[in-house]
Amino acid sequence: MQPAVCIEMLFPGDDEATKIEKIAGSGFRYIEFWGFKGKDMETVQSVCKKFGVQVVNMSGHRKGDLINKGTHGIFLADLKDTISAAKKLGCTTLMLLTNELGEGGRVLNPYPELSESAKNENLKEGLRKALKEVPDEMKLVLEPLNTRIDHPGYFLTDMENAVKIINEVGSPQLKVLCDLYHLGVMGLDLKEIIRRHVSSIGYVHIADIPGRHEPGTGSVDWPSLLQLLHEKGYNGYVGFEYEPLGDSNESLHRIRRMWDSLKI
Repeated sequence: MQPAVCIEMLFPGDDEATKIEKIAGSGFRYIEFWGFKGKDMETVQSVCKKFGVQVVNMSGHRKGDLINKGTHGIFLADLKDTISAAKKLGCTTLMLLTNELGEGGRVLNPYPELSESAKNENLKEGLRKALKEVPDEMKLVLEPLNTRIDHPGYFLTDMENAVKIINEVGSPQLKVLCDLYHLGVMGLDLKEIIRRHVSSIGYVHIADIPGRHEPGTGSVDWPSLLQLLHEKGYNGYVGFEYEPLGDSNESLHRIRRMWDSLKI
């Protein structure tokens, strides 16, 4: 089990190269980000090589809705572009969302005219199409999000349905992105999720509740949850995807201290 840092909300105003350098300077060797478009991929590749950093996760798409098969063509075109970029970076995990998000994480279209069963079937059909495009060394992780604070109108909000969907699609290259912040905001029992569904988890995100800030700023006992993840056999990455409450460097030092205190 290894820590990874999402660069997106850290060091506001800095470019991606500067962010990566600062994250590496805080002792982290794995990073992730959202969409690759708008970022200088040659620079990212170069600075990662310079500081011994690996990109381990990125958004598989920023366009198209898996729950609406009318936009699957847009989704797949975006996914194919991302796969090409991910190959150059050596990134092997791509995040998928059920709905396209706009500025500030706003769900662009919740498709109220579609039934829940239609959305589920469209989602599974879209995932099967996506898996045909993914090379053997990569995996896709489907992410439930919260609708109470950050993403009203988003389709997939719970671990149970996420696990049911990936099991019905039935590919070893498809797992769930278990974002403990989002699931916690939805009021779910985080320890029970880990105990019941660890084998379906392909990647983990965390941020504290409330506020989506770094662990240690809210009410969640992260050391216990991370220890439980380890004890239940999870050996992947834990992505710290958060907005720092104050100084970004200090937030990274806080995370490093917490991580180093774990018995893993």
